[in-house]
Amino acid sequence: MKNPSDPSDSPPRDDLDSLETLQRKLAGFGENSLRKTYYPELQDRLEELERLKAFLDHSNDAIFLVETVTGRIVDLNDSACRQTGWSREELLEKSLFEVSDLWHSAAEALIRAPERREEPRELIVTELHKKGGGRFWAELTLNRTQFRDKAYVLAVARDITTRRAVEEALRQSEEFLKNVVDHIPAMVFAKDAVKLHFITINKYGEELLGFSRKEILGRSNHDLFPSEQADFFSAKDRETLESGELVEIPEEVISTAAGNRILHTKKIPLMDDQGKARYLLGIAEDITEKKQLEEKLLQSQKMEAIGQLAGGVAHDFNNILMVIMGYGSMLRNDPSLASENREQVERIMEAADKAAQLTAGLLTFSRKQVIKTQTVDLNEVIRRVEKFLSRIIGEDVQLKSQLPEHPLPVEMDSNQIEQVLVNLATNARDAMPRGGLLTVTTSLQRIDQGFVDANDAGSPGPYAVVSISDTGLGMDEATRRRIFEPFFTTKELGKGTGLGMSIVYGIVTQHGGFINVYSEPGLGTTFKIYLPLSPSAFEAAEALRELEHPRGGSETILVVEDEANLRTLLEQILTGAGYQVLVAENGAVAVDTFARNEGKIALILMDMVMPGMSGKEACGAIRRIDPSARVLYTSGYTMDIIKSRDLMEEGTELMTKPVRPAELLRKVREMLDR
Repeated sequence: MKNPSDPSDSPPRDDLDSLETLQRKLAGFGENSLRKTYYPELQDRLEELERLKAFLDHSNDAIFLVETVTGRIVDLNDSACRQTGWSREELLEKSLFEVSDLWHSAAEALIRAPERREEPRELIVTELHKKGGGRFWAELTLNRTQFRDKAYVLAVARDITTRRAVEEALRQSEEFLKNVVDHIPAMVFAKDAVKLHFITINKYGEELLGFSRKEILGRSNHDLFPSEQADFFSAKDRETLESGELVEIPEEVISTAAGNRILHTKKIPLMDDQGKARYLLGIAEDITEKKQLEEKLLQSQKMEAIGQLAGGVAHDFNNILMVIMGYGSMLRNDPSLASENREQVERIMEAADKAAQLTAGLLTFSRKQVIKTQTVDLNEVIRRVEKFLSRIIGEDVQLKSQLPEHPLPVEMDSNQIEQVLVNLATNARDAMPRGGLLTVTTSLQRIDQGFVDANDAGSPGPYAVVSISDTGLGMDEATRRRIFEPFFTTKELGKGTGLGMSIVYGIVTQHGGFINVYSEPGLGTTFKIYLPLSPSAFEAAEALRELEHPRGGSETILVVEDEANLRTLLEQILTGAGYQVLVAENGAVAVDTFARNEGKIALILMDMVMPGMSGKEACGAIRRIDPSARVLYTSGYTMDIIKSRDLMEEGTELMTKPVRPAELLRKVREMLDR
């Protein structure tokens, strides 16, 4: 391995001492004595050196002996030539920097250093050059050493091209599997079997829980969820690990940033070679929407079944009534009937008339009543029945109507729509025993597929919307769910048949529309009736075009909404129209955000009811900073109801949920242009 042409290299000190000792011994012996005494020893040393050279030359690693400071190659093995393609003579004329990418690295610093460093060893990965322009990746080990007071660096390069290819293939495979798992529409997670700490979770799981992967990994159930939920999850985890089999939890409630969600979860232990559980693998599907749809479907099926039953009963009962009323009429018209009996017949006929009205209501609910429709302006129908509604609700209840100037042509049976308004007004009156406010408003709205899916009703297209709101007692969720069932009533016995709201439901449904109810105890009730706009509604075309294409802007708007999904939606709607958007998840954050951006925020879009600081309280705090701040509230209730409950500041405006994107943008632009 020694380069004989290198005059600057002297034998190492140990070798020099041995050579001098050997020369002294040889001085007193002849040639014969030399051969007999020392030739075998020299032969052994020579063979040992040849074996060492063969060992180094046949190594798979390229070995270079390099001068410090200059990096010049002074010796090398045959493998270095084989791998680089250069001859020995060509490599001895080069520096290690010329055949590698060591520039500006820790390896270069080790080679260049004139003095020995505290750490004379470096291990790096670099590319070595081949003759002809090729390259290959190598793991290069550098060891600084001394020979006869001269510093060298022994560089051992191992070709890792195959290893890097395998590593890259493995990395790509892992990345592919990670992408697959991340895009599974369910939460996929794994925990260690001892402490039940999360060790991995997919992207869907991050989004579902509202935490980043960094915030989840290493945490336990009790670190992330309420105590009761965490106890339940941990108990199911232990049950799975102890059973050694798949455990399925059909429904479990989990608290997330977006509220409680319902999950369908499967858990299974992952075993090691000895059959011991090492990890817990879980897959949880969010079935919240599915459960909601199932409930809506069951409710719809129940209403349909009740309707069919009611229609059948009404039909048969009408036949019976016809006989009763027929013979009753004959008796009433009989001149020979005694006066005392005539009064009894009159009572029979009155009861029969009430029964006939009852069956008519059942037929209306079951949508078996024949209707005669024509194109009518919904606003005109409301104006026509407005005086009658005032008499129905009494003096203690104020009636207020807000109708747009443009017409709302609908294919309807005017008499039946009037019946809907009367029934709803009567219901509102009964909900306000101490008086209150009844508000009737109409509007034009285009329903998209998302709205249809969310409400499980109607079909996409333009609708005329009637909103009837009261400031009454309101109702809880259980009552709201049953409000349209026949004979269901919250009134005292004898004060209602329970058919008024059923008739409303039947008439609206028979007109191809649908009805939504918004109510909370103590906050009144709002009914929203959606009726399809007439296909020949040329009168509303201009209003519809303006409704669908509102102008945008570039002003800054602060969105305050505690529901994460709704907050994100509002942000996307506004930024899509060109606005700059700041977001806050509650009233306190909103006040802080407004204070930090004083003078920049042109409008505040704020939810009325939020945990902690309410919309009114937040508005008050903001207006103490800037009395001229413009606020647009969103709520499921009308402006009149909110004002009657003293839930909002003066000078603010309200949009009732659900707010359509175009409707929101139009209102925002209207307020900004003032």
